[in-house]
Amino acid sequence: MRLFVFAVGGTGSRVLKSLIMLLAAGVRPKDKDGNSLKEVEIVPIVVDPHKANDDLKRTEDLLKWYRDIRQSVYGNDHAERGFFSVKISTLKEIMKNTSTSLADTFLFNLGDVETKKFRDFIHFNSLTDENHALCSSLFSEDNLETKMNIGFVGSPNIGSVALNQFKDSAEFKGFADIFKEENRVFIISSIFGGTGAAGFPIIVKNIRDAKDSSAVVGNKGTIRNAKIGALTVLPYFDIETDTDSPISITDFIVKTQSALYYYDKSLTGDNSLNACYYLGDELKSDPYKNDPGNNGQKNKAHIIETIGALSIVDFMSISDDKLATEEGKATTPLFREYGLANGAETINLMDLGKSTRRLINKEMVKFHLFRLFIKNEFENRIGQGFTQDAPEIKKGFLSASFYRTLSENFFVQYDIWLKEMADNRRHFVPFKLEENDIAKCINGIEAKKSFLKGAIDYMDIFGGMTTKSKKKDAYSDSQVPFKLFDLFEQVVDEIIDEKYNSLT
Repeated sequence: MRLFVFAVGGTGSRVLKSLIMLLAAGVRPKDKDGNSLKEVEIVPIVVDPHKANDDLKRTEDLLKWYRDIRQSVYGNDHAERGFFSVKISTLKEIMKNTSTSLADTFLFNLGDVETKKFRDFIHFNSLTDENHALCSSLFSEDNLETKMNIGFVGSPNIGSVALNQFKDSAEFKGFADIFKEENRVFIISSIFGGTGAAGFPIIVKNIRDAKDSSAVVGNKGTIRNAKIGALTVLPYFDIETDTDSPISITDFIVKTQSALYYYDKSLTGDNSLNACYYLGDELKSDPYKNDPGNNGQKNKAHIIETIGALSIVDFMSISDDKLATEEGKATTPLFREYGLANGAETINLMDLGKSTRRLINKEMVKFHLFRLFIKNEFENRIGQGFTQDAPEIKKGFLSASFYRTLSENFFVQYDIWLKEMADNRRHFVPFKLEENDIAKCINGIEAKKSFLKGAIDYMDIFGGMTTKSKKKDAYSDSQVPFKLFDLFEQVVDEIIDEKYNSLT
């Protein structure tokens, strides 16, 4: 399955970041029988004119690191299970046999939107007197003076005009040319800001109206009947009061109500979506800095974004027969919300619902134990046990691009992601972040102790990897990263089943 994910605005980037973390841990979509789907590929397309947005930059870095790590472990092959197993590609990558001028990036090029004030973008000073008067009634002076390289500062009326060039972009034409009937589309956006609230309906409209559009795109009939899912994120964080800022928390609810009314008439109400996920939280975060975009806009990770990422996994798990589309209309649209099993202010993995626990708990625990193993044990064991078996893992491996990207880049951001969610409100604290004892690092549950032996320690993992390495057919010389992943996962799968059987 190939899924095109349009991540719109700051919320789109933050949800995508959480999705990357879940995929890195080995979370995968499953069929109705609970089996992991095979040959899954995600093509992220980040739509945000605010290229200096720190949330966007962090997500872009993670996407690049994920792709590099995955390439080192699996090459171009699909993988059915494991860390970093889901394939992530750029639009240019999947168009490798097609002539295209697209850059090899996950970012959507918005052209003039990223370089002009809104006044100049609509050629305000050149309008006729009638159109000048009309625009003056629709857009305030602050709207007209908005520098769109910092986004649409909570003003979807600006975004809806500026993003109308979407259908004429090289990215949309490339997407349309490569799109196949079995592919799917998912759109992530907030409903209370500017870029997301404006971008979401425009993307849907240009896909559903492709057959009747004058834009030069291929596969018009195919993309018109695309299976489209969408995550609509309602207000879930608070911001500081700043009278000099065009963004105010008091506007969030009004904008949400207005957007929902419009969506009811133009998106959900006319069956434009096959599946729509609504997500929000009445318990607001501690106030974020009120930053319209001039200072980088860097928000702490939030559990809402991680739950939002699960909507994408859920959408990929829905069978094709439930996502039928005819003449650009979903025949049986689905609408879904999410509820915690325990709605406390501080929650851990065991406070999630049963279906969520079955989907992510084992994978998240396994990945966290891997992070601790790499941090506290692995380097000291080089030259011993499984590292001596062919292909040998030598000290030079620690300087290899794969290992440095994993340990110095990806895992550093993973630690930050966990800390930000723990510090945010509602606090999501799946692990004890200062705890290096792998038997005690999971919040809400400890490893079982046997009659003759304690819980678990690093030697259990190292010894198990060495035993399995002896029994395993030789890995090839190019599979050293895969060997590390594969042996660890085999051993820890068994340890979790034995010691943490109440985890799910």
